[in-house]
Amino acid sequence: MTIEIPRGVAFLGGTFDPVHSGHLALAREALRVLRVMRVELLPAGNPWQKTWVTPGHHRLAMLRSALEGEERISVDTTELLETGPTYTVRTLEKLRRRYGPSVPLVLLMGSDQWRNLHTWYDWERLTDYAHVAVCRRAGETPRAEPAVEAHAAPRTVAANELVDAGAFGRVAFFDMPPHAASSTALRRIFARSAFPDAMRETDGWLPYPVARYIRENRLYVRAVRP
Repeated sequence: MTIEIPRGVAFLGGTFDPVHSGHLALAREALRVLRVMRVELLPAGNPWQKTWVTPGHHRLAMLRSALEGEERISVDTTELLETGPTYTVRTLEKLRRRYGPSVPLVLLMGSDQWRNLHTWYDWERLTDYAHVAVCRRAGETPRAEPAVEAHAAPRTVAANELVDAGAFGRVAFFDMPPHAASSTALRRIFARSAFPDAMRETDGWLPYPVARYIRENRLYVRAVRP
């Protein structure tokens, strides 16, 4: 019997404003399906496609509280510490220098990001530094712009073969059940509802330490934004 040893590191970027159970479910599914050694959550500092986010120290504190007890999921602050706009391709370039040429690195993204990948800065170069793994909601087949699809087609491999296909340069897709949690919805609910009502409305969406942090720091109060 062959024993499969996890290797490589996957990175899940986002504003995590706030981090929720859907983010954690995706990270755990990536560990299982992609057979990576660990997943790093990569909070954005000043993402150029979003004009306002909660201050980084709050988002980092929520992430750390959400990950208490997680042995193979942690936080990477590479982008959070940047003072200017951050671009994923430049972050991957830094991570590749840090990890060296032979460690498989995987950029995780959801279907919506895949559809919009053509709007990302230097998106064609992402695979110069890492693999790309797209998490699809079960039953959907997300389509990107033709240029992105053409770039991905000759590079696509099965998800469970991704880290065996070298350190970078491949694309894979994997499925997971849809999760109701949404950072946008959470912000709106906490903005319009008293804390007990918000918790009932979002049952199962937030790790309790994150909910407690939101309450103690009065985050998202009247902060209704896109």
